[in-house]
Amino acid sequence: MGKRVLVIGAGIAGLSAASYLQRNGFDTEIFESHTAPGGLCTAWKRQGYTFDGCIHWLMGSGPSSNLHEIWKELGAADLQFIEWDLYSSVRLSDGDNFRLYTDPSRLEAEMLRLSPEDGQTARALARQIRRVMRIDMPAAMDKMSFGERFALLCRLPAALPLLRWFKRPVSEFLAPLRGEKLREGFRGLFGESMEDFPAGALFMMLGFMAKQSSGYPLGGSLAFARSIEAKYLSLGGKLHYGSRVDEIMVENGVAVGLRGAWGEARGDYVISAADAQDCLERMLGGKYPHPGLTPSLRAPLPSGEPQLLRRGTEEGRLVPFPSLIYLGLGLKGDWRSVPHMQTFVLPEPLILEDGALTVRRISVRLFSFDPGTAPAGKTAATVMIETYNDGYWMELHEKDSAAYEAKKAETARAVIAALDAFLPGLAASVEVVDVATPRSFIRYTNNRHGSFEGWLPTGSSFGKKIAATLPGLDHFYMIGQWLNPGGGLPPCGIEGRKLAKRLCSMEGIRFRPE
Repeated sequence: MGKRVLVIGAGIAGLSAASYLQRNGFDTEIFESHTAPGGLCTAWKRQGYTFDGCIHWLMGSGPSSNLHEIWKELGAADLQFIEWDLYSSVRLSDGDNFRLYTDPSRLEAEMLRLSPEDGQTARALARQIRRVMRIDMPAAMDKMSFGERFALLCRLPAALPLLRWFKRPVSEFLAPLRGEKLREGFRGLFGESMEDFPAGALFMMLGFMAKQSSGYPLGGSLAFARSIEAKYLSLGGKLHYGSRVDEIMVENGVAVGLRGAWGEARGDYVISAADAQDCLERMLGGKYPHPGLTPSLRAPLPSGEPQLLRRGTEEGRLVPFPSLIYLGLGLKGDWRSVPHMQTFVLPEPLILEDGALTVRRISVRLFSFDPGTAPAGKTAATVMIETYNDGYWMELHEKDSAAYEAKKAETARAVIAALDAFLPGLAASVEVVDVATPRSFIRYTNNRHGSFEGWLPTGSSFGKKIAATLPGLDHFYMIGQWLNPGGGLPPCGIEGRKLAKRLCSMEGIRFRPE
């Protein structure tokens, strides 16, 4: 029997670490408070519709990227992926549309169609996308042949012009734009986040889409998580649902086990893939502060205004992603003639949360591309609205649950009416409405303030290395989105693999990825 490892959380990071450890001779157990795998990578069913809560694109979905090897090892690569040709569309004020094509030549042509005077920026964006297509993110170097590694090294000079753009925002790259239609199109795509989102991250996203390795798995987020869960269980791993961890047991500065209402479990190592603040403050009682995380976790949330977000990064702290008001809509009819992702800039903003939230643009996602999400001849749709006002929803529910439900219904009506102005007939086709609030995300994922992806990617935070260990506590490791600014699923899979290799090295075991 190998060393015993106890993992808190069955999100993708926890599943990844446990899966790789299990296949390398460790005896692993995962303790998950929810009843399903995936954490924030999830979906839920309502009256025959499935509303997906996570994956818009998955880097490494296709074999043109080395990252694909990790999803293959974890058991998710057998899913059928849709690779996007047209990722999104923005309705412009004059009724025209800005279409975000994933092919760099088509995107360049679309930009020139809207703004012939901006050829220089259009060509520059296409050039950066092609650079990404020629390089890779080597997540599993040990799966590459000598020739593939040599070729990767030879292509590294092509990546150098990209590096500076990971510290500079999209707004700076697009500053030379002169055509108002094109400026309006990009503002519709990014909104206020243009001032913070690294331009290099945009190039990476479009580059991986262009080389057919950043798609959507049919069956969605829950099917993706279930496939990784199935692989882990097939290796002999143990997964305990409904098992909230209340305490990480520590003896003489060593993590030795977990305790909850379900009992106790002792092990040789403890890995927390849970919410970072909950782990540090509640499970560990605040006794082991994390130098790279604790100051930011204890800081107040930003108000949502972009200047405050930038001020937060200038002060050196990390800024969390907001939470969401998330609408799931069940629509009668086939909506395949409409782009699957559309953004509309509202002529008059929506005022929600009793005046605390101003919404100036709405994006709707129509799941016509995944027939399994709706009954035959019908369509599931989702709308994400960002908010930092989780306290509003928590307090409203605590004081008056009926008022909470009424506010959810009122919010849904306002959003549906706004969408119907751009997509006539949508309101009349709605037969199912489901509203998740920040309270819903906190309730089901226990994530800090209901944040949907950890730390925001900004010029000062994107790619920042955050230690997985805590000073003064041995045999304990943290993993997941709170240790990877920018969030997303790839770091969860990658870091789970890396941590398994690290423990194998410590135990004198030759790491086997399969």
